[in-house]
Amino acid sequence: MTRGWIAALLCMFGITLAGAQTASNVPPGLAELVTKQFGSCFEIATRSSEVQVKYLHPDTKQETFVPFVTGDVDGDGVEDAVIIATCKNPLADEAEFGYKVIDPFYSAHGFGDPKITTTFGSTDPSGANNVLLVIHGSGPEAWRSATPKAKFVAINLPFRTVMVGRVQRKKGTAPAIKLVETDDSSSVLFWDGKKYRWADVAGGN
Repeated sequence: MTRGWIAALLCMFGITLAGAQTASNVPPGLAELVTKQFGSCFEIATRSSEVQVKYLHPDTKQETFVPFVTGDVDGDGVEDAVIIATCKNPLADEAEFGYKVIDPFYSAHGFGDPKITTTFGSTDPSGANNVLLVIHGSGPEAWRSATPKAKFVAINLPFRTVMVGRVQRKKGTAPAIKLVETDDSSSVLFWDGKKYRWADVAGGN
């Protein structure tokens, strides 16, 4: 990645995330939907990834972990779903279930092949290794459709929880998934029309 591209990307982002959604409750049947769309390897996460060592960074806040949010993340006007899940081998059923394993974080840092980066291991000392399942909705059933527009498994992302909202860009706002690590650290995942890109957000805003 060139310095010019990084500068242009940071210019596009106003480093504020506007109108972020409140996380939704997990709906009935979500576990069955995940199995149907992604395979039996994937299970809905029951806790957040610990991206820091707790005794070095004690967390005094009591937060409810919510592994599921919805919103239009690809800008087509149809509701999509973002699900926090776990899976030991995301690549195993990629062809059978028609999803695409992606690694926007390492792609932004010069490594783009999930076949390699899946071997890098989790940054979570507890080994949770949470991934993001992103379903682009289709038709009146949106993300619940039996044949969604697209499905992605995003690996190696630094986050404890996620929100769906809009990020300020050069020509207005655009959909984005906010990846929250701590109160002072977050990043965004956004659809550029062809693929998902990752970008750091200074100051956690």
